[in-house]
Amino acid sequence: MATQSRGFASRLGFILSMAAFSIGIGNLWKFPYMVGNNGGGAFLLVYIILVLLIGIPAFLIEVTLGRSAQLAPIKGMEKLEGKKTPFSSIGWLASLAIFTINSFAIMIVGGWAGGYIVKTFTGSMNGLSPDQVAATFGSYSGSMQSVLISMVEIVLLWLCLNGGIKKGVEKVCSILLPVLFVIMIGLTIYSNTLPGAVEGLKWYLTPDFSKIDMSVISAAATQVFFSLGIGMCCAYVYGSYFDQEGDLPASLATTAVLDTCIAILAGLLIVPALFSFGIEPTVGPSLIFVTLPNLFNQMGGLGQIFGGLFMICVYFAGFTSLLGGSEAIVANITEVSGCGRRIAATVICVAQFLFSIVFTLSFGDGAVAKFQALGLGFFDFADFIAEGVFLTVGAILMVVYIMFKWGFKKFQEEANRGAKTKIRIYDWMKPYFMVILPIILLFVCYSIVRMYI
Repeated sequence: MATQSRGFASRLGFILSMAAFSIGIGNLWKFPYMVGNNGGGAFLLVYIILVLLIGIPAFLIEVTLGRSAQLAPIKGMEKLEGKKTPFSSIGWLASLAIFTINSFAIMIVGGWAGGYIVKTFTGSMNGLSPDQVAATFGSYSGSMQSVLISMVEIVLLWLCLNGGIKKGVEKVCSILLPVLFVIMIGLTIYSNTLPGAVEGLKWYLTPDFSKIDMSVISAAATQVFFSLGIGMCCAYVYGSYFDQEGDLPASLATTAVLDTCIAILAGLLIVPALFSFGIEPTVGPSLIFVTLPNLFNQMGGLGQIFGGLFMICVYFAGFTSLLGGSEAIVANITEVSGCGRRIAATVICVAQFLFSIVFTLSFGDGAVAKFQALGLGFFDFADFIAEGVFLTVGAILMVVYIMFKWGFKKFQEEANRGAKTKIRIYDWMKPYFMVILPIILLFVCYSIVRMYI
């Protein structure tokens, strides 16, 4: 496998690490409430279609560029071009996007999920009604207590970034992802046996085609970028760590399948529980912190243990995603500035933590909570800029580079190098990558902007 010291120890390690980066808060936290806000089965259908049409092709382009460059995207694009190039903006846009996303991930994973591990294991929410559980989250989400708890995650993040890929991400992912999958299956089975859960299952799996409009398509496209991590430059950096003779298409297809399965499973777990407890599916970002505590309450003493374990899995799934994104920024910083890894890791950990405090305060009662831009609050506005603009534009630039600089043949050769299965780039795919995919991406970018402006 990879011979470079910063590379992965095995192909499985690459797949698990890429999957761990993708499988994070995008799947366990955001996907279920996006389903709730966008018509249930209608959103699910559009999401799966866009994973196939946009997600996997764009994912493959990003990783292929990274493997060819063997550098992070800012310096990597300069290496591929052999000169200063405007395409290095791919790395700058991605770094800004992942910095923003990581900052609110620290709030959600480190502060909220971390606090709820304690709340669930100690049974502090046992016996509360659904309204009381919602009120508990409302008072906790914007509190300084959640900020203090998130500091634990920052320390862990700093230690892992200094430990590198093999001793950090790869080891953690090989243990935590299977555990997460097993616990989620168990919870899903229980959730679907609750009274009234069948109606939620039907709503989730049965698409109402009348609800598919531009807003649903835009929301699904944004979720695809966020969930898979397209345009965040982590895939580019991880590609630079991948064996140059490894089977890239099959590895990425496996990663995308794992990511999508976990997202769908999260919906199968949470949506039926919503209907059982009479909670509106449009509850929004607080969904996982309102619905699941109610589910755990119904399980009695077992709920404290099972619920606590699930929150731990959410915590570490989010953490590995945060670690992957931070690794990408650190790689860019060290290559551009020439500073050491420890300095870069320290700077990025501190900066992300400070910005996460601003996100936390946006859920409180102070000045940040009153922020408005384009009719959006601080959190929603930052989310729109990072995911709806930076990630989409970054993906478009990568496709443009393939179209006008590399050319399809070079991309095909690089992507297929080391391929050992029938999962590969074929000649007949050229019109899709060179014409149809760019048009789809431009349309998605336009529709996302129109959705907010």
